[in-house]
Amino acid sequence: MATTLTNLRQLRRDLHPEPTPAPGPLDRVRDLVLSLAKDEGHLALLFPDLCIYRFSQPTSFRKAATFGVTLGVPLQGAKRIRLGDYQITVEQQRLLVITRERQYESAILQATPEEPYVGLSLCFSPERVARALITLAEAGGAPQSEPACTFVTDCDEHIASALERLLLTHNDPLDRKLLAPLAIDEILFRLLRSEAATAIRAAVGMTGDAQRILESMQLIRDQHAEKLSVEGLARKAGMSVSHYAHRFRAVARVSPMRYVREVRLDLARNLLLASGARAGEVGLTVGFESPAHFAREFKRRFGVPPSRSAALEG
Repeated sequence: MATTLTNLRQLRRDLHPEPTPAPGPLDRVRDLVLSLAKDEGHLALLFPDLCIYRFSQPTSFRKAATFGVTLGVPLQGAKRIRLGDYQITVEQQRLLVITRERQYESAILQATPEEPYVGLSLCFSPERVARALITLAEAGGAPQSEPACTFVTDCDEHIASALERLLLTHNDPLDRKLLAPLAIDEILFRLLRSEAATAIRAAVGMTGDAQRILESMQLIRDQHAEKLSVEGLARKAGMSVSHYAHRFRAVARVSPMRYVREVRLDLARNLLLASGARAGEVGLTVGFESPAHFAREFKRRFGVPPSRSAALEG
């Protein structure tokens, strides 16, 4: 009798098979990442702010930090983010957006050797965020509260297509130079145009000094090796210290001194890759007070000590 029922169920399945799930907008992106992420853990692509991830088993919570606006995408499997007492579960093929510098913890929830967790993260530079927000400032109304530091949203075909185009530039140096920045700008614009980001756009548009913040960011780049302080930067921008710090964070989504530190790290990495100079000398050249401080901050940002920075280009 049991065998007959089993046969009947199988016959019913053969006659009325389950419909094949429609492909999700990020399926091609997932397949690209699977083809690139051969090893466990994370791998920096194109530049250290674009990373892909592969894990074959769940993980416990691990500390991490964002530098301004960051996009995280679980492409296969799910993860959980913990910010203090607040937790968010991000299902596969949804978008996690953290809108300012923030310490957090993350854990992989679903992963097996047969179906590993696969994901990517993309950190947008403060200059790119500032330019985008200034352009989009008129799109938002007056904010009712402090913009949410984190939100989860669905992925549409436009963002999925831009992510796919970004990953496809990986193997072509000319594509990386010319096309990757266009794809990154498109992804950022589409994220900032979402309803969840309305308050962020509005916070930039409240006053007319956003352009002065962008000019201050350029000044920091030009004078990165000098002794910089919030007080001095505010004075040069023609603002009070408190107003300058507030507006800088609203426009760049990162604090002024954090921006100074990250600019120095980016420039140091470029010098190490281009000249092969000693790490300690490079750290002092770009404005760090000591080689030890430089080495510590470099490893925090890029995941390897300065002496191994060339490996990031692999």
